[in-house]
Amino acid sequence: MIANNLQEAGPDERARNAVFSPDTDLGREEVRSQLQRILASPAFHNSKRYAAVLKYVVDQTLEGFGDQLKERTIGIEVFQRRPDYDTSTDHAVRSAVAEVRKRLAQYYVNDCHGELRIELQLGSYMPQFRWVDEAPRRTAAPERTAASEQIARIAASLIAPPGPSAPAPRKVWVPAAWAAAGCTFLATAIIAGTAFSQARAPFNRFWQPVLSSRAPVLLCIGDQQGGQQVPSEDLGPLHDLTLSKFQNSAQTIVSEYDAFALARLAGLLEARGKMFRLASQSDATFTDLQNGPAILVGLLNNTWTERLVERLRFNVDQPAPGKFVIRDRNNPLKNDWSVDYSTPYLDLTKDYALVLRMVDPKTEQTVIVAAGVTVFGTAAAGHFLTSKNEMEKLAAIAPPGWENKNMELVLSTDVIKGRSGPASIVAAQFW
Repeated sequence: MIANNLQEAGPDERARNAVFSPDTDLGREEVRSQLQRILASPAFHNSKRYAAVLKYVVDQTLEGFGDQLKERTIGIEVFQRRPDYDTSTDHAVRSAVAEVRKRLAQYYVNDCHGELRIELQLGSYMPQFRWVDEAPRRTAAPERTAASEQIARIAASLIAPPGPSAPAPRKVWVPAAWAAAGCTFLATAIIAGTAFSQARAPFNRFWQPVLSSRAPVLLCIGDQQGGQQVPSEDLGPLHDLTLSKFQNSAQTIVSEYDAFALARLAGLLEARGKMFRLASQSDATFTDLQNGPAILVGLLNNTWTERLVERLRFNVDQPAPGKFVIRDRNNPLKNDWSVDYSTPYLDLTKDYALVLRMVDPKTEQTVIVAAGVTVFGTAAAGHFLTSKNEMEKLAAIAPPGWENKNMELVLSTDVIKGRSGPASIVAAQFW
């Protein structure tokens, strides 16, 4: 992520030529306002291509994914290239970014005093933000974070007032200046390290392919029709359909536990400012899945999930009536991850779920799946996907570079009196 600058001389002043990190709502709003001024300028107003590139890299950086901006990502998201396009022969991104740098320089050549600078350094696709030659501005006192508290303690120990035996002030000035410089360096390192660790957190790395997409996300929940072995009854012409029959149809009934998982996932997208739309598995079409990323909720009641997992290493099988098992193709005789639907639901003690993040080869879009053998597993999978602490479990077992791989996880969860607990990862596949 962007390196943070030290809050210099005092809490009410902004440093000249200081790198600015928009890690607050106010800071991000300042960047967005400056971006709009730049995009409305003659340098960008008549070029949708270069404006789209600049807007994309700035938006991604403000979302915390600036360090993950790559040529291929920009090519796919901005220039609509295929995921496997050849960057060695297609120079669209490099040429466009070079032109964006030139146009930014043209914008700022007018000596825009006091304006925030948005810059693209050579060799990087991540923008840098700087205040250049700006007069001191009154700003709100920064929030005291753990990093700032640490800086204050270090500064106090380095430049504490001299005691009775201290040398004359003239001799103390040199070490005090060195101490101030040391504080500046240390503060920058601490804050930059904090920002970088947040951007590289497992939670952000898992969700980056979905949150960085420009297309809205499809949230698709399983319904009662998806779990039926035979087609549901024909409801007949819509003009003859009563409200009672519509509300009680298999296409409109969903599990409350699946709805809980859906609510968690929708809340995550809402908090990140990501647009999404809701659909049941009966309403969603293949075209919907082709139009952008999708999140599928439910397994046995969601035909889109079943279609996706049927060819993967871990898939669902029904070895006997009412009994379902997550099968491992590498160990097909293993029956540990199974649930018998004839069990009284208050007696169920274990459930299992599949969590999936992959590029669907049929739609070429990223798909995330939260799918339990029963609704309790789906609820646990929904919690796993939306919890930063739970995502640490993924990072602990994942191989290097996992954030750029497809993955399929098998989760196990304890169920007590109809409520599922935190999930454990019992198997995983990365490719």
